[in-house]
Amino acid sequence: MLLLRTLVLEQSGHDAPVNGALLCGFAVAQIASNFLAYSLDEETEPGSSRVYIAALRKKSERYFLGAIDSKEDLQTATQVFKQILTLAAAPGAKSASTGETPIPYHFVDLKGCKLPPARPEDHHSLTIKKSLVMKVITLGTSAPGLPAIESSSLIVPSIRFSSRMVSPPRAAEHSEPAPPVSEPAPQATMEVFEIAEPLVELPPPALAEVPVVAAPPQALAARQPEPARPESASLFEVDDTLANLARVAQELTQQKLTVLRQEEALEQLRLELRQEKADIEQGSQRSAERVAEKEASLELLARTLATREEELADGSALNRAEQRRIDERMRYLESQETQLHNRDLDVCHKEQQLAAALFQLPVLRDNLRVALQTLDESLAWLNETGRSQPESRLLQSDAD
Repeated sequence: MLLLRTLVLEQSGHDAPVNGALLCGFAVAQIASNFLAYSLDEETEPGSSRVYIAALRKKSERYFLGAIDSKEDLQTATQVFKQILTLAAAPGAKSASTGETPIPYHFVDLKGCKLPPARPEDHHSLTIKKSLVMKVITLGTSAPGLPAIESSSLIVPSIRFSSRMVSPPRAAEHSEPAPPVSEPAPQATMEVFEIAEPLVELPPPALAEVPVVAAPPQALAARQPEPARPESASLFEVDDTLANLARVAQELTQQKLTVLRQEEALEQLRLELRQEKADIEQGSQRSAERVAEKEASLELLARTLATREEELADGSALNRAEQRRIDERMRYLESQETQLHNRDLDVCHKEQQLAAALFQLPVLRDNLRVALQTLDESLAWLNETGRSQPESRLLQSDAD
């Protein structure tokens, strides 16, 4: 999950400050300036979001946010930011050919630095596609960053002037009212200002020698403006006193707002911790339930495995007995096969003998026919011989 870096923004018309999402910080060496881009998640039109570009100045490891001074610096910052948008939209691709020469820049590593509160009204704004906001954030956090360019000049934080009177703290309400003035006396113009961040360096000696009157809040409520004297020195003293009193009142108001914000932050943190504790307890309970379910499943699986092992053991014994029976059957079948083979050999031998006998059968038939014919001839001859001999005997006996 990507963690967004935020900065405190004081908007006009809002009592409490708001948080803005830091997109990226970049430095341009050719103008020796740093810039910072952020977003308030303001949707100007469907699919578009407003982002702000502010000047980021660094002095002695402290950072200051303010408006971009010159038009040339603004154009340079805008062109570099367009290059960053192009790179975020298509990582690895070169900048689109717009006829402008790319300006060298590098991302500023803002990890661990403390950014002061800022005012969006002082910064330049432009509209980009809403889908590019997270891409620029991802690019700014993933790209290698270098330190910001150090400012060589004295940095004076921006001072916002207002013509409205700052209301004193509530403690001043219980003080006694000042006596009424019969005629309104001319007053010096009272300008209330607030400093977003203290000076990074001590002011010049001429300014440091000016005393600061830390008047209590009761004096601010009870004090009536003195009549303006024609002398310029008196006017300067009145202006300086009023400015100091306004500064004290503003500081007290800021301190009270800071305390209220801290209390709200502590209460919010307390609620978050309580919710986190409840979530942890619920998570622990769910984890315990899951562990119990897993233990029950494992126990059931162990019983199933034990039963399976017993079945496998019984099956193994049956398999061994069956294997013995199969071996005996195989031996019997092998003996039967041997006997059948021997019988086949005998039958083949007899078939060969029969074929030989059948081959000699015509010859024997011819021989038998010749023998029978010879026998018939012999019998016929013997018959004729036998009949002739009695007759000769009879003739001989008659002759005798």
